[in-house]
Amino acid sequence: MRLWLLALAAAACAACDSQSCNTRSADVGEACLPDTIAAGQEAVIDVRELCGRDCSLNPGCTASLVNGQVTLDFHEDVCSQGTTFACQSALCTQRTARCRLPALQAGDYTLVGPGGFTRLLHVRPGGQSSCNLPVTSQAPGSTPPAG
Repeated sequence: MRLWLLALAAAACAACDSQSCNTRSADVGEACLPDTIAAGQEAVIDVRELCGRDCSLNPGCTASLVNGQVTLDFHEDVCSQGTTFACQSALCTQRTARCRLPALQAGDYTLVGPGGFTRLLHVRPGGQSSCNLPVTSQAPGSTPPAG
């Protein structure tokens, strides 16, 4: 039964390109942050959604420095097909997107994202310029981690 629902959800979402879509904020579940991020150059990190919404398309991510904090714009497109019963009853997905952080001067910055996500970034000379989350396999019917 679950396989059938997943197949139906995938088929329903395949037509999303020709449907009307809305970009919506997606809650951040986790982000890969090295101990220190390289000062004076862009860095690229993995950001994972807390729980994908209604057959949404893969999430996207941008970051900007606003008032001394790094703000993640983590978003996904939800298409009109996402309002069908098959999509609304689909399992929680936790997909990952790459997010390019702006070049930052040495110091400590608060990283904030949708869903109350907050972490501290340590930016230092000689720090890392990228970080990858481990690939996870989510069992059917599993629920997102408590955040």
